[in-house]
Formats: sequence, C-alpha cells, structure tokens
Amino acid sequence: MKRGRFALLAGLLLGWPAAVAASPALPVVHVIIHDHAFKPRVIHVKVGQEIEWLNTDQDPHTVTSGGNNVDDGRWKSSPLIPDGAIFVLRLRRPGTYPYFCKPHQFEESMHGTIVVSP
Repeated sequence: MKRGRFALLAGLLLGWPAAVAASPALPVVHVIIHDHAFKPRVIHVKVGQEIEWLNTDQDPHTVTSGGNNVDDGRWKSSPLIPDGAIFVLRLRRPGTYPYFCKPHQFEESMHGTIVVSP
C-alpha cells in the first residue's frame, strides 16, 4: 500500500485528519454584465478555475479575448450572449488576459482583465 493511501486510511479509521487530502474545488468566479459594464472589471483566478459571465443587460454582449479592441483569437463567446444567458471559461495557463465586448468595444466599461495565477 502506498504511503499516502495508508495515511488516509489510518486517518479515516482513527478519526485523525488525513495526511493526504484531495484539494477542494475552487469556487466559481462570477462576472455580471450590467449597464454596459463588466462587474468586476478585473478578476483574479487560479489556473483551471471556472469563470462565469452572466448578462443582465437587455443588449447582447460578447466576452472576446484581446486588448486594444483587437481579437487575439484565444477565446470568444460566440454567438452573442443574450440577456439572461451565461458564458463559462477556464484558463489553463498563468498570465494576464485582457478581454472586451466586440459590439461595444469603444466603451471603456466593456473591457476587462483576467489575472490567472498558478
């Protein structure tokens, strides 16, 4: 029996805290699209953590990867996200990822940033 399994089994049998435990699932990070704005505009997540955008505007929007109003092709919510719909994304590499709403790219409030840490 491997050492980690033994410690876990011993902890369960004896009521001790397990020496080897599964990491808890990371909570979903929520971004609300409302009044032509991403709220919050900057989010911090861990690699693989789920991000969910909910559109509460009457207008449809996108979540398009890129900066300076240029789609960099990493991801996009396509087609448009209608009122009441969601877009979900998980990023697998650390880094800083700017994004924007393609139909409203000239509105500063329709730009956001995702900071992904290991």
